[in-house]
Amino acid sequence: MLENAKSTSESSSETGIEGSGDDFDSGIESNEENRELSFPVFNPNDIYNPSFEIGMVFSTKKEFRDSVHSHAIKTSRNLKITSNDQRRIYVKCGEQGCNWHCHALKIKNEASFQMREYNPNHQCARSYNVKNVNSSWLSKKYIDAFRADPKKNIKGFRNEAIREIRCNVSPFQAYRAKRRAIKEIEGDYDEQYAMLWDYANKLRTKNPGSTVIMGLSDGTEETKKFDRFYICFKALKEGFLSGCRPIIGVDGCNLKGPHGGILLTAVGIDPNNCLYPIAYAVVGSETKQSWEWFLMLLKEDLHIPRNDIYTFILDKQKGLLPAFENIFPGADNRFCVRHLHGNMKTAGWKGLAYKKALWVAARATTVHEFDKCMTEIGEMDVKCKEWLIEKPIAQWSRSRFNPWPKCDILLNNLCESFNSSILDAREKPILSMLEWIREYLMTKLQ
Repeated sequence: MLENAKSTSESSSETGIEGSGDDFDSGIESNEENRELSFPVFNPNDIYNPSFEIGMVFSTKKEFRDSVHSHAIKTSRNLKITSNDQRRIYVKCGEQGCNWHCHALKIKNEASFQMREYNPNHQCARSYNVKNVNSSWLSKKYIDAFRADPKKNIKGFRNEAIREIRCNVSPFQAYRAKRRAIKEIEGDYDEQYAMLWDYANKLRTKNPGSTVIMGLSDGTEETKKFDRFYICFKALKEGFLSGCRPIIGVDGCNLKGPHGGILLTAVGIDPNNCLYPIAYAVVGSETKQSWEWFLMLLKEDLHIPRNDIYTFILDKQKGLLPAFENIFPGADNRFCVRHLHGNMKTAGWKGLAYKKALWVAARATTVHEFDKCMTEIGEMDVKCKEWLIEKPIAQWSRSRFNPWPKCDILLNNLCESFNSSILDAREKPILSMLEWIREYLMTKLQ
């Protein structure tokens, strides 16, 4: 940032300006009265590559300061403001013995400033460490680069900036510059929570029949905070009920913002065997209570009168199984075989042989074929066979699957595929994320 010094007591000999204080008058009349003079006007598009000349007009004092700020970086010099008040601003080179300087005066009856004196010649050498290089300036200059590539690597960005401006950029400056730019592009993480009530009302207004519910934590009006947000659009609801298979995958994934959180999802299968999102919710943490809240709303939205109508594909997410038993007692459900294999490795049966044997048993379509596979597993390790038999076979082997859904998938890749498709959105502030998902679903339905 440009260094500031007290100016109202500056002598005329230092500033090169006659007069000071309240009696000071730039002597420049309004631009409207002297338009015929045709002074050069600074182009705001040149703010990061400024060129100065005597008589140049700047629309505001801030524009002049910002242009001098960029000029310091462009020329790799440390410039210093020595006079700065409502009517004038004087800048000189910070190196002793260097004659570079400029000063601008306020135009009478306008907010504009005009450069009245300018010496462009430096007697000092370029500096690698320029004080004007800061995260604020970097974020503004490179905001379009971050808009095009929000995942731009900080190390790569730092090297790019150093190469372009030929000045030092510290790793922390690069980090803060990216954070500032992303905040400007996506919005403030904290501020967006205050906008959720309005967003929920707008969704209900523009999507009649949709379910949009926002929940707050317990406490007084002053201490209540955001706790959960559920969305099930009418179009998705009707589409699922009218043409999708009676099978639903439920899962949760982590959000990557500074406040964390979990995104709960329910995904079905359309007639083309493609994933079909049904509902989703943002909750603070993955607990039995949050899963019960989500599953109850899903049950109400899909008008599920009996628990034997749908088959659910579950992972052993924290709190999901007890919540599922409470909301859908006795309902048909399957367990993702990939996660079953993970549990099997944790139990001690690792290696390709056990993995292959498990998948052969899971893919078996008849009871006889399944029993044969289990016999082979028993020959490898009896305890492994006993461990698998303890798991309800109808939840992980096709040989015992309920034929009603007419679907024999073994993995919960419905939700996993959906979670992967919204990976970029999970890094955004909550409102930006919800809007990104809404637009994504809208394009999927077209």
